[in-house]
Amino acid sequence: MLNYLSAELWRMTRRRGDLLAWGVFLLLVLLVGLTYRGSTPWAVLMGFENFMVMGLYLAFPLAEWAGGGSERSGGLVNEVAFGLPRARIYLGKLFAALLVGTALFLLTAFVFFMGALSTGTVLAQSGEERAMVSAGLLLAMLRSLPRYVGAVSLACFLVFTLRPAGVGAVLYYLYITLGELVLSVSSFYGLGPVGELVNRFMALVRPFLLSSTYYGLGNVPSTLCNSWLTGALWLVLTTGLGLILFRRKEIR
Repeated sequence: MLNYLSAELWRMTRRRGDLLAWGVFLLLVLLVGLTYRGSTPWAVLMGFENFMVMGLYLAFPLAEWAGGGSERSGGLVNEVAFGLPRARIYLGKLFAALLVGTALFLLTAFVFFMGALSTGTVLAQSGEERAMVSAGLLLAMLRSLPRYVGAVSLACFLVFTLRPAGVGAVLYYLYITLGELVLSVSSFYGLGPVGELVNRFMALVRPFLLSSTYYGLGNVPSTLCNSWLTGALWLVLTTGLGLILFRRKEIR
């Protein structure tokens, strides 16, 4: 598995088009950070927390990058024909996406604050204020990271189990933009047992919506425990289902 994972990471770094696209993204992050130039560190921290929702929308391009269009190019056919277990292929690409995504997450935070904060602004703050801002940043990142993991896992599930690939992109963005909103606010009345069953199901899933920490969906407190449990559930469920479907998928 480690050899396959290292090979996947090497392959991702060879895709110049993707590297260029992520470079453009980081440049845009820098420009957004520059708009906060002159603001207090607390204002910059709040701006970054609002900006972090973008991570959910970048999960699918990250999964596509890890997949590398291998089905269209015949790479998956070659890997399966070579005798590589499908579970290793799926998990190797998923772990590669998660590792690169974590690095991009940290790099995005660094670039944003590099653009937003000047040395003079940081030095003007007391040691206690800098410690509080740093603690707030760490807390915000620890709340978001597991949700990104869950989003990437969902995106990889759609990339590697659906054909054509565009269907996965449509379903992913429909779910992130509309699906979670519907699940968080909808209630059905006057439908008898069916409506009651649907309402109970929605109440059950609301605490585990990927975007609840950013939009407050379902009035769920965005605690560390909730975020990590949410990320773990999405990772386990989508990976387990993805492995089952990927084993049965016809690869051509």
